[in-house]
Amino acid sequence: MSFTSFLSALGKDFKAVFAWLGSPQGQAAVTGAESVATTVVALTDPAAALPLAGVEALINAGLKSVISIESVAAAAGTQSGTGAQKLAAVVAAVAPQVGSFLTSIGVSNPTAAQEQQLATEIANGLVAILNAFPAPSSASPAA
Repeated sequence: MSFTSFLSALGKDFKAVFAWLGSPQGQAAVTGAESVATTVVALTDPAAALPLAGVEALINAGLKSVISIESVAAAAGTQSGTGAQKLAAVVAAVAPQVGSFLTSIGVSNPTAAQEQQLATEIANGLVAILNAFPAPSSASPAA
C-alpha cells in the first residue's frame, strides 16, 4: 500500500480544492481561523499583533505559492522528482515579502542570505505540514 500525501492529492485535484477555497464556505473557514488567532494575540499582547499580521501574510503567501506550484507541476505531469525546482520557485516568490517583513520587525538591512533562509524554511515547513496530512479519501473536498 502506498502513502499518498495531502499535497500530492491536492496537486492532482487542484481545481476542486481551489473551487472550495474560493467558495463562501472555504473563505469563511480560512478567514474565521485567521481572525480568531489575530484577535486573541491583539487582546493578550497588543505589541505582538503587528508582527503576527506579518507572519500571517508570509505563511499565506507561501501556502498560495506551494499550492500553485504543486498544481502547475501536477498539470504538467512533473509532480514527482522536481522538489528542488519547486522549492526554488516558492522561495523566489516569497523572498521579497520576507525582506519587507524582516525590516518591519526591526532587522535593519536584511541580507539576501537571511531572506533566502527564511523563505526556504517557510516553504519547507509548509510542505512538511501539507505532506503530513493523508490524502482525502474522495476526489473532491467536502463543502
